[in-house]
Amino acid sequence: MKPQKVYSEAGGAKQMHRRHQSIGESNSLPLLLRKIISDKRGSSYFDLMIKTLVVITLMVTVMSFLSIFTTYLNLNHVCRRIVRVVELEGQVSDKAYDVFYRLKQQTGLSPEMIVEDVEYCDGQKKIQLRDTFTVTMTYSHPFTIFTPSFAPPVQIMIPMRVSITGMSEKYWKLSD
Repeated sequence: MKPQKVYSEAGGAKQMHRRHQSIGESNSLPLLLRKIISDKRGSSYFDLMIKTLVVITLMVTVMSFLSIFTTYLNLNHVCRRIVRVVELEGQVSDKAYDVFYRLKQQTGLSPEMIVEDVEYCDGQKKIQLRDTFTVTMTYSHPFTIFTPSFAPPVQIMIPMRVSITGMSEKYWKLSD
């Protein structure tokens, strides 16, 4: 057997073995933490938990950024559909506005629509065959950074703009 080390203290205090001392007597908290960290048993479980948390956080972040791209694609789709209706109708008619309002309800977006770079013929809102026009839609997408339980969500407004040029496919017979 190995001889055990005995620590003596002044004043005739009872002697203790080092391994029987309580935590508060000689082991400071940082030393205790170093002992726990240096203990290799179960460390792979902690590594796995930390890696899992990091992966889940990254996935949630990527998914939240995907909402921005999805919103932009929806805005682009709405603009293309409106351009196609105006191309077929040869004018910015009630049918174009009906399609616009229906697509706003379907996508949940509320963009602003402007028809520009257009020459109307006959003093009305008719676009002659092969005349071009541009439909521009603008929208501000609220990107939520985080939502605290005690306050409104922290958001950044991301401006989006889609401009698509079309060409009228309808011939209008003009009165002389």
